[in-house]
Amino acid sequence: MEKRQASKKSADTDSPEPKAPQNLRWDSLFTSHGRIEIVLLVGGVLLLMVLIYTIHEILSPFLALGAIIFILFPLRRYVLARNIMWLAIVLFSLWFLNAIATILAPFVVSMIFAYMLNPVVDLFESWKIPRWVTSLVLILLFITSFTLFLFFVLPIALTQFEGVLDTVSRLVNDYRDTIWDSHLIKILERYGISVNELRNTFSNQLTPRFEDILKTVLKGLGSLMTSISGFITQIFYIVLVPFLTFYFLTDFPKIGHRFLLLFPRRNRDQVEDYLRRGDDLIGHYLRGALTVAFLQGIIVAILFTIVGIKYALLLGLLACVFDLVPYFGLVAIMALSAVIALFSDPPVLTKLSIAVVSIAVLHMTEITFLSPKIIGSKVGLHPLLIILSLLIFMYFLGFVGLLIAVPTTALTILFIRDWEAKRRSINPYPEESSASDA
Repeated sequence: MEKRQASKKSADTDSPEPKAPQNLRWDSLFTSHGRIEIVLLVGGVLLLMVLIYTIHEILSPFLALGAIIFILFPLRRYVLARNIMWLAIVLFSLWFLNAIATILAPFVVSMIFAYMLNPVVDLFESWKIPRWVTSLVLILLFITSFTLFLFFVLPIALTQFEGVLDTVSRLVNDYRDTIWDSHLIKILERYGISVNELRNTFSNQLTPRFEDILKTVLKGLGSLMTSISGFITQIFYIVLVPFLTFYFLTDFPKIGHRFLLLFPRRNRDQVEDYLRRGDDLIGHYLRGALTVAFLQGIIVAILFTIVGIKYALLLGLLACVFDLVPYFGLVAIMALSAVIALFSDPPVLTKLSIAVVSIAVLHMTEITFLSPKIIGSKVGLHPLLIILSLLIFMYFLGFVGLLIAVPTTALTILFIRDWEAKRRSINPYPEESSASDA
């Protein structure tokens, strides 16, 4: 009996155990084959390249991705083959998303609206009101507000914008005539400067350049307004976005749960923690910033209307938009208000002072009272970092980059802090752990 057990143990130890697949180096592929097999493999690759060249007109990213996976999938044990397949999948995904960007636009817009309104739906859901009821009421309110803005506010704003352009053009002409009729021209004639040459230089060089700059600005604004109006006038999007927003709002918790299921179980808690922190940071900032900007626009429009500054509604809309851009938005709206106040009826200096001082007071009120109460201190970015991120995002993405620079940078800093904390094995949020322990 003891001999049988001993022989059984020796057989168990001698039998090879199943080994997990190992990552093989790429050069082991050639060392494991003979010369003839390597020659055939290289010849097959060359013939495949010739075939690809002959049919390149009918090639598409779908065929390219399928060919890469078909060729490299049997070699998936090799690290390089797997890396090439993953790189091909990532590049194909980027191309695919760019190709269907127009189709995805209403879904993205609806998802953003649903994300912004979801806390309201959650609040009413805690009061035992079904999500679909609150979602339907919010969608109806949004459609009503958008319709009122489209038919009543936007035409007035466009009319005022045309008035601003006409005023600037008339101001340039008056300023040019004033220069030629001033005493400065007589003083220049005394010192031997030809007025005719100066006039020709001004007319042939400086004025066309200024007009080119003005035309470029107006062309950019016109293309922007054309794209916005084209987007608005597309009936399909107008009808589709409210429906999509309603479904997103109704099933927002289910969508979040399904998104978490895409990740492996071992990483699911970590991803959920990142999503919670990102929502606490980005969602709180975006909702608060939009609320503060909306209040600023209303106050500016009402105040300038009472004072008698021209184009008050247009300035209110611009103040609402520029308030979303830190630092640069303040300078832009203050300069625009000062310039437009100069076009208003007398007393001009009084209205100019009121425009500049009111914008400054509103900004100080925002940073000392409104922002801490509504937005809070979740972002916590240094002013130098904010300015740098604004410049970088504006360079690559234009005005849209200015709007998303601060929240994107804050979210990036959040991930960097977590990564550094994991490396040092410390808690990046000690205040939260102390609060939970208490």
